[in-house]
Amino acid sequence: MTDALRLHAGSDGTVSAVAHRPARPRGQAFLLFHGAGGSLETPGLVALCEVLADLGHLAVRANLPYRETGRRTPPRAELAVDGLAAIATAARRELGPRRDWVLGGKSYGGRVASLGVAGAVQAAGLLFYGYPLHPPGKPERLRVDHWSSLDVPGLFLQGDRDPFCDLALLRRHRRKWAGTLTLEVIAGGDHSLRVAAKAAPNGRARSEVDVVKDLGPAIKTWIDSI
Repeated sequence: MTDALRLHAGSDGTVSAVAHRPARPRGQAFLLFHGAGGSLETPGLVALCEVLADLGHLAVRANLPYRETGRRTPPRAELAVDGLAAIATAARRELGPRRDWVLGGKSYGGRVASLGVAGAVQAAGLLFYGYPLHPPGKPERLRVDHWSSLDVPGLFLQGDRDPFCDLALLRRHRRKWAGTLTLEVIAGGDHSLRVAAKAAPNGRARSEVDVVKDLGPAIKTWIDSI
C-alpha cells in the first residue's frame, strides 16, 4: 500500500513524498532520495521502495527541496544537507519515531544522505543506488573525504559500467569507511543499473526496474546483517 505525504523541509517549506507501507512492518524503515536530474518518481527508486516494502519494511521516497520547486539542476551536495536533515526529522516524527531509519537513495540523493549522516543526521545505515564516487571522466575528484565519519553499515548497489564509479577505486578506498561496507556489483550495469544487451553477460538487456527487483535477496541479506 502506498500513500502520498507532505514532509516538512525546514526553511524550504514542504516536499512531496510517498510511503510504501508493508502489510506486516518489521525492523528498519527507509528514507530514500532521487538523483540529481530525477525525482521521487524515478522508476528504479520506486522499484527499490517496492522491494523494501515486500521485505516488510516501511520505505519512503521523497523529493529534495530544489526538485520540489521545479529546478532540474541541484545545488552542491553540501548545500542540500539541511533540507534532507529536516525531511528525515519529519519522517521520523510522523511515520516512525521508535524505528531505526536507514537513509540513502539514487546517486546525488545518496551522497547528500551520506554527508548528512557524517554530520548530525542519525541513521542505522546507508543504502546507495549508484553512488557517484567521482564525476565522469574525473576519477581524481573522489567523494570519499567524509567516509571516515560514517560509522554505520553501508550497502552500495553499483553497475560495473558506471562512469560515476570506478569500482577499482571504490574497492581501494573502502577501508576509509568507518563502518562496514557491502558492495553488490551488477554485471553490465550503468549508473542507473540498466544493462544493455551488448553489455550483458547473457546478451539480454535488463531495465533498472528488473535489476533492482532481482537484488531483493541481496538487500534482505544486508538488512538482516544490520
